[in-house]
Amino acid sequence: MGTIKKGILGGFSGKVGTVVGASWKGISYMRGQALHTKNPRTAGQIYQRNAMKAIALALRPIASILSITFKNSAQKMSGYNKAVSINYKEAVENVGGVPTVNYSKLILSKGNIRPFDYLNIDDMSENGRYYLSVINSDNSQVYYEGLIFFIYDPTEGTWFTGVIKQHFHTGETLEFTGVPLYGDQEYLAFACAYNPSTGAVSDPIPDVEAMGG
Repeated sequence: MGTIKKGILGGFSGKVGTVVGASWKGISYMRGQALHTKNPRTAGQIYQRNAMKAIALALRPIASILSITFKNSAQKMSGYNKAVSINYKEAVENVGGVPTVNYSKLILSKGNIRPFDYLNIDDMSENGRYYLSVINSDNSQVYYEGLIFFIYDPTEGTWFTGVIKQHFHTGETLEFTGVPLYGDQEYLAFACAYNPSTGAVSDPIPDVEAMGG
């Protein structure tokens, strides 16, 4: 129990409520009581921490691109943190008590540009050339400012990304270089439409396929 020595405005010693009174070199002072922090270790809380760690590590290699694809939807946080928050709920599964990232369920963009329906990324040569075929299922021709794509190699656990800042329309095939696709590998691919001048993106394109030559 605290002891007040000089009235309500004077010095006191001990604890009064959440305030601790003490004296140093004859000077009375008060400080707030130190709060005891808890670090809960229940099974559920440990699982949640490991799940957050798993999705954060899975998305870290593409953090710089996620800063683009979630920029306009993130508020008071980075695009990468927004992606982690969304995919913590959407892409982490409980496999035998272990939080496991289901890469096929990842959501890698958030925006309101109209997406096209299908993107095929096909390496058809041995010199690193690849081709992007952009299609709408109703064969409509829509013009776009650019696109962003992600390719994940589950065998190696590696990502490859591309930011295309070139005008194109659906039904058109684009030719580029530099994507390391191999015929004996299976890939997961993701893409969104992108406007480089505004930074706006689409929600994920429904159907994206990446194939080696």
